[in-house]
Amino acid sequence: MQPSRRAFLLGRRPAQTPWAAFMQRLKLLCQGQVDDLGENGPGGAQAILTPTRDADVAHARTLCAEYRVVMALEGATGPYAPSASPRLRIDPSRLAGLARLGGDAASDPAGNPARWRAQPGVPMAALVQAGLRQFVGFPDAMTLAEWLAAPAPWPAGRCAASGVLTVDVMLADGVEETLGPFGEADVQPLRSATVQSLVPSLFQLASGGDAFATRDGDHWLGRYRLDALKPVAPATVNLAHLLLGHGGTLAWVQSVTLTDAPAAMEPGFVPVVGSGRDSGLDAGREPEAPSFPPSEPQTPGLATFRLDARVKTLFDPHGRFPLFLPNET
Repeated sequence: MQPSRRAFLLGRRPAQTPWAAFMQRLKLLCQGQVDDLGENGPGGAQAILTPTRDADVAHARTLCAEYRVVMALEGATGPYAPSASPRLRIDPSRLAGLARLGGDAASDPAGNPARWRAQPGVPMAALVQAGLRQFVGFPDAMTLAEWLAAPAPWPAGRCAASGVLTVDVMLADGVEETLGPFGEADVQPLRSATVQSLVPSLFQLASGGDAFATRDGDHWLGRYRLDALKPVAPATVNLAHLLLGHGGTLAWVQSVTLTDAPAAMEPGFVPVVGSGRDSGLDAGREPEAPSFPPSEPQTPGLATFRLDARVKTLFDPHGRFPLFLPNET
């Protein structure tokens, strides 16, 4: 007799797998679309969540922690290490709000630059239409979350050229925080104990020997932009730049505050070779330096891989998000 028929006759339901229980609760809690891709495919148990509100992602993170499901950004750039854990891929395309916050780029671009707040699903086409030149040349349908997660090839210490001002994030433990300018002149405090303990550890890493070895002249060899804590003057420290190139492995990005920055091939842009870990996106600027192609970066060594691993552990000690391959080869 088949197990399902025996269970029916005896009044007992078949045992529910952990994945089935996870999917059932996810569908009950989330207003967005949930597509179960099954648990017996070549990549193991996988599903796609297309949230319609931030609360959907918060519910998903809680369930992912309970059921040991990895929470991945759909469309993010790896390469990622293989994992036997179930995976929930989150597609931010329906979180696509874009609002101008103020400023006047035309009359006083230096003193009062225009700013925009964008949700992670805003496409490149909408950002270009808003006047943000750094997104020119990228695929129209590429989301802001994908762009932020892709390898970040700006020159070492010059992440301000990205035009990213602040990033609202949900960290691996569910804490929500705004990462942005950090220094004596910046009045916005860090709200969470998680980030208050995280930041000193990151500064310690940024001042260590592995970070020194990861900087090769104008090139930053690591995937994680820890050089954001050692910016080239007159730029100041901005914690938001730690998320540039993060690949969806450090946090979930809820929104980004942006200002306009030059696109590739505009005056003031310096072409940069990729980070050495993966193919990059050529977008950055160096207003005070002559425009000439820099030398090829050296191949990242053990110090760089060790540094990236330590940054990952500080942000995500329990592996709630995917893990990069330590080396492409």
